[in-house]
Amino acid sequence: MCRLERSVSSTERTRESTSKRYRSFHIPWQWMMDTGLIGQMKVSSLKLAKEYMKRVIKELQSNEALQEDNLLLQGVRFAFRVHQFAGGFDAETARAFQELKKIATPNNNNTKLL
Repeated sequence: MCRLERSVSSTERTRESTSKRYRSFHIPWQWMMDTGLIGQMKVSSLKLAKEYMKRVIKELQSNEALQEDNLLLQGVRFAFRVHQFAGGFDAETARAFQELKKIATPNNNNTKLL
């Protein structure tokens, strides 16, 4: 996730500075403003976060998770990073996060994580 965030950030910075130079030399630059690929990466990261949280939920519900607190913390951290990167959750990912939160709430040790 970290590498993807850096790559997208770098692309956006480069696109902005390059488009200004292209504009000053009257070189077509509008094609650079197409954010379709970046949007697709953000949507894909939301899908990944949703699937990851569902996997964490299944592990926690199966009671086979040896380090429940650690697994829950990893799930929440990853979800937060994706939330920051994508600019929020879509409805399905928000639902998965709420399910994760419900599992964490009964255990008093985990409530401080969410």
